[in-house]
Amino acid sequence: MLNLMFWQITLRSGCEWTAPPLPKAVATITPPFRSGDLPDEVGLLLPNKDSLAATLRAVESDPEKLRDHALGLFLADPFLNLRLEIDRLKRLGLGWVINLPSTEQQDPEFSQQLADVGLDCGLEYDRLAACRAAGLGVIAVVADAGSARLAVASGPSALVVMPRVADFAAGFPSFRQRGAAALAVRRAVAETPWRGPILTLGDKTETEHAGIWPEALDGLIRRPEPA
Repeated sequence: MLNLMFWQITLRSGCEWTAPPLPKAVATITPPFRSGDLPDEVGLLLPNKDSLAATLRAVESDPEKLRDHALGLFLADPFLNLRLEIDRLKRLGLGWVINLPSTEQQDPEFSQQLADVGLDCGLEYDRLAACRAAGLGVIAVVADAGSARLAVASGPSALVVMPRVADFAAGFPSFRQRGAAALAVRRAVAETPWRGPILTLGDKTETEHAGIWPEALDGLIRRPEPA
């Protein structure tokens, strides 16, 4: 399990979004390069051609520990055989998938370059929809109102509003900044039929003090911790 990081999910007390219950945490592979100056949320986006294989090797070593976790996969991978991986996840008894890391974490200019060759969040959300059609629960990572409108079409059980790489330039982005992004997403999806919890990234202290959460948030996904 040493190759995995865990991102705990905490919902606001009394949160009405209970069907289906969300997993208790997200599990992702650790970044290929780790440094005290490089947040894991950013390091996870570094090129790693073996990320999918490494993730699945870690999962297969002890699948029981991940039965109530969502597995983070880079769903914009052009070499991903989704049907094969869905079958493998179901065989291991895993029931949830999230598009983490996501191209949505990249700066808009780079995201547009990816979109020009069809390797963007649209592909990720299409694959989330395929996972959902196959019986898996799905959580969608978004960055702003535009991607949120695309994401809800895949039928996710929740949205996670993740800061972009540039937002970490001066350190961990402020709660005010993260809350404002979540509010923009909430207003955007209010114009659609989708209803579900909206989460954003939080640190340990914020996770433990729901009284300081912006009203736009239904919960937090805690910054990752190594296994």
